[in-house]
Amino acid sequence: MAADAADDRLSRPVQFLWGLAGSVFPPLIHTYDTVKPDSEFPHLGAAFLVVGLLFLLSGGLWSVAMGSEKPWKAIYNGATFPLVFGYLAHATLR
Repeated sequence: MAADAADDRLSRPVQFLWGLAGSVFPPLIHTYDTVKPDSEFPHLGAAFLVVGLLFLLSGGLWSVAMGSEKPWKAIYNGATFPLVFGYLAHATLR
C-alpha cells in the first residue's frame, strides 16, 4: 500500500506548475470584481508587474514546500498562499 501511494506523488516541477496555476485564481477573481467594462484600464508600472510575478511564483514554491502530492492539493496550496500572505501583511501593517 505504501509503495502505491509513493508512485502517485507529483514530481516537484509538476507541483510547482499546479501551485502556480492555483496562485493565479485569487488575482483573477479580484480583477474581475474590481474592473468594470466601462471603466478605464489602470496603468500598471514595471515594479507592480515584477512584484506580482514574484508573488505568483511564490505560490508555486509554497505548493512544493507543502509537499502537494495531488493536483487538487497543489492548486489549493498555490491559491491560498496569496490569500494568507495578504491577510498577514494587512493585519501586521495597520
